[in-house]
Amino acid sequence: MAEHDITPEVTISKTQRRYKVGYVRARHQDRKTGIARYYSQHPSLHLKGDWLKEAGFDTGRGVTVKISEGGLTIIADSDEVQELRDGMFSVLNES
Repeated sequence: MAEHDITPEVTISKTQRRYKVGYVRARHQDRKTGIARYYSQHPSLHLKGDWLKEAGFDTGRGVTVKISEGGLTIIADSDEVQELRDGMFSVLNES
């Protein structure tokens, strides 16, 4: 029996990335005057790069984020879940 080298269909350039948590500013304004009363900062993590597509995160793809102490797991929606979400979004926008 001959052995075959099996190559995965998709190769991911690197399997580990390093990022730093930054922040986004939120403007809080007076409802009546529209004048900013104060600004607040919130933690933010912005992921970007071609490696996202390599890992199955195409533009527009929904994701689920599972949160644990000291960790995040990001899972791309399956095609079936994506179709259901897109359908729900279309129905909501029609009303």
